Amino acid sequence: VLYYAKELQSLLGTYLRPLQSYDKLSAVDIASLLGNVEEISAFQQTLNQALEEVAKLPENQQRVGGCFMNLMPQFRSLYLTYCANHPSAVNVLTQHSDELEKFMESQGAANPGILTLTTSLSKPFLRLDKYVTLLQELERHMEEAHADHEEVLKAVTSFKSLVSQCQELRKRKQLELQILSESIQRWEGEDIKTMGNIIYMSQVMVQCGGSEEKEERYFLLFSNVLLMLSASPRMSGFIYQGKLPLTGMTLTKLEDAEGNEHTFEIAGNMTERITVSCSTSQDLHEWLDHLQRLTKGTCNTVSKTQSWSTHSDSSKSPKTMKKFLPKRKTERKPSDEEFVIRKSTAALEEDAQILKVIEAYCTGAGFQQALSSRKDSIPQVLLPEEEKIIIEETRSNGQTVTEEKSLVDTVYALKDEVKELKQENKRMKQCLEEELKSRKDLEKLVRRLLKQTDECGREDTGRKSSLIA
Repeated sequence: VLYYAKELQSLLGTYLRPLQSYDKLSAVDIASLLGNVEEISAFQQTLNQALEEVAKLPENQQRVGGCFMNLMPQFRSLYLTYCANHPSAVNVLTQHSDELEKFMESQGAANPGILTLTTSLSKPFLRLDKYVTLLQELERHMEEAHADHEEVLKAVTSFKSLVSQCQELRKRKQLELQILSESIQRWEGEDIKTMGNIIYMSQVMVQCGGSEEKEERYFLLFSNVLLMLSASPRMSGFIYQGKLPLTGMTLTKLEDAEGNEHTFEIAGNMTERITVSCSTSQDLHEWLDHLQRLTKGTCNTVSKTQSWSTHSDSSKSPKTMKKFLPKRKTERKPSDEEFVIRKSTAALEEDAQILKVIEAYCTGAGFQQALSSRKDSIPQVLLPEEEKIIIEETRSNGQTVTEEKSLVDTVYALKDEVKELKQENKRMKQCLEEELKSRKDLEKLVRRLLKQTDECGREDTGRKSSLIA
């Protein structure tokens, strides 16, 4: 812990504070590199003092876990802020690598100087993983009866959660930066940079209007508009899908149901109803919180199977009803000629006579007997719980097993398999996105290094030529 505090002080004193007077970079770029390292360094001093006070106590009274838990709110605030800024700092390092390398080496950093700065700026969030390891090691050597044992376990869980949050936040901010810096396919309207800062962004699944199909979208929230993008087929960029004005927007949180967890609906005077499914409950909370604040509205909670008329106009029916209602056949519209003929009184009287004949036939014994025989011929109702089918399954050891399962069990098993496949597909998609981004960054780095090598070669050639001359 003490070594980490000294590293931060050295980073600030030797490089970051002198960097503030470096005229080759703008004030905004310098601020991105500095981030909140000053605040983290000051907090680290506070943590060290608190741990030193704990160490002075007898071993059975030491509360290391309690000390970390007391400071956890500050940990969370400082490190989430740092990780949110880190992608911007990396962008400055990439864009101004030559200037920063010269500056770092002028301050005494080993060649290549840019590497020293890059590794130093990554240490704060790497330190969070270290805290998890240190606390786990402490817990292993601690008796369960120790008064601090429970607090140490809580601290381990809290740091693991914070590490996960920081990783997600860094990925999201990196994606935001990528969207803002690259061209978007089929873009309409003013440049995205004129829309202001992104307040919140995440990947969601959407259903538009009466569509049954869910589509993957990236939602970006600005102060007065909600931007929708999709990933290109080869994950090489983003495609514009539309903007939703926040004015007049209404929100409806849907109760969780199987296949529709963490879901809310967006509606408005100018937009059709959109159902949005978030990946986590935290993501849902963030969207509702930000949208309610910006629209200055409230959010009602309804069940997905609730009568649609309670929160929508009667012309749009809920998804769940569509599965069970058969499609109505289109009624044939009578022609003008038919309408004129049927309007006459004589035709109406003729229809009445025909109806009487039909009524007499339906109430007769012959018809009742025919109806009775039809009922006897109706097949038995199929009960899914009782119907069995034979299923062949291949186990992990390669052995094929045949067993009897009910239709209900089979359907639920297939449903679980489909859900797992969707999740696996989503994970693979995210990995592919990260891989493509890394390859792009590597390509930029290689091009820059080749350019530097080429320039050095030209300089050497020029010097040799001048010496010969």
